[in-house]
Amino acid sequence: MIMKKIYPNLNSLRFIAALLVIVFHIELHKYLFKLPNLYSYGFFQIIGKLGVVLFFVLSGFLITSLLLNEKVSTKNIHIKNFYIRRILRIWPLYYLIIIISFYVIPYIPILTHPDKTLFPDTLTNTYPTIFYYLTIFANLAVPMFNHVAYASQTWSIATEEQFYLI
Repeated sequence: MIMKKIYPNLNSLRFIAALLVIVFHIELHKYLFKLPNLYSYGFFQIIGKLGVVLFFVLSGFLITSLLLNEKVSTKNIHIKNFYIRRILRIWPLYYLIIIISFYVIPYIPILTHPDKTLFPDTLTNTYPTIFYYLTIFANLAVPMFNHVAYASQTWSIATEEQFYLI
């Protein structure tokens, strides 16, 4: 299998998945800020989840395909190189989001989220929460300590990183 022939089609699917997630978040935040929105329609409540599932399926397919192609072409899979590529691709942006969400955004009043039940004050559980985020277990921090405004999306990145480890 040659990935170059498949990859452009996958980019189109990745765009669709990203668009579904973006539209979901726009409508959700319009709803939370009490602006006119489409969130009350069931379709807009599930498209974000559908987009994330599509991302996970595509990611699993791409990673598996890349590893199988490497095994076919080199007769070996270089695990260390695989992890280094994943770390260099994902961690810089992941940690930038975490730093900004914990140490910049809470100090900008206009960015305070209006829904305190969904997004409580980030500074109240900073140490246990940031521990989970920094160790790439944001998917555990969200149900344990609630969402962190502007960093909640990192649960999916954490899940993907854990998939890579397995």
